[in-house]
Amino acid sequence: MLALLGGCSMVKLGYDQADLVARWWLDRQLDLDSSQTRWLKQELQGLHAWHRQTQLAAYADLIEVVARQSLGDVTPDQTCENIDVAAEHLDTVLKQAVPLFAGLARQLQPAQLQHLKRRFAEEDREWHEKWLEGSDEKRIRRRVDDWEERAETYYGRLNRGQRDYILHAVQNSSWQPTLSWERRLTRQQQILLTLEKIPSQKLSQSAAEAEILNLIERTMRPSDTRFSSMQQRLQTEACANLAGLHQLTSAEQRAKAHKKLMSYERDFRQLLTKR
Repeated sequence: MLALLGGCSMVKLGYDQADLVARWWLDRQLDLDSSQTRWLKQELQGLHAWHRQTQLAAYADLIEVVARQSLGDVTPDQTCENIDVAAEHLDTVLKQAVPLFAGLARQLQPAQLQHLKRRFAEEDREWHEKWLEGSDEKRIRRRVDDWEERAETYYGRLNRGQRDYILHAVQNSSWQPTLSWERRLTRQQQILLTLEKIPSQKLSQSAAEAEILNLIERTMRPSDTRFSSMQQRLQTEACANLAGLHQLTSAEQRAKAHKKLMSYERDFRQLLTKR
């Protein structure tokens, strides 16, 4: 999440508008009618209020830990521990949102599911063009550019050695675009089957929630060992690569990253006081 935020003001602005953005995105994916939109607005506002009251303090605490670590050397184990904590927070939010997802799924009409299929197809064409078409060199360059841009958000301008490190890490990455494409299509199929099942079988709220929980579990922890193995390798590499890049940073770059992270931590603390 923090990698996507360009400045501290975006934390406050983005968070305060989170329920609006979520509603806009769901409407874009599902083409909701007016009654569904009103229902969703109320549900998202409740979820947003719960999140502000119960989750923001933990986010601020995690960022404070990362900020403190950023002033010195960071080990892969420390990085993995922070990633695991963030994943636990995500899991908590997803489980809290299950009643909302289930309630919305029970209201979906066949035309809306067809709309979702078309949205998936549009997004798939973009993904395929970006990551499966063209040469390996272009794909590597695109990933390197993305990583450098995110890193410079925190450290400022990278030097040649740091850029070479990122290039080497990407070149030796376990990420396989063809396998990621297959997993993407599998995940979409699981989503569509679940969303078709819930309204077509007129499942109760509790039964729908059970289906959504199962879907989340399969999405986050795929049973196909090819997917899960690549996912685990990528996380291990991410821990080592992030720590390794940080080892190459100067005291000035670390101070810049620390200042940026502390601004995020301060913003989350301030957001806690808003109701």
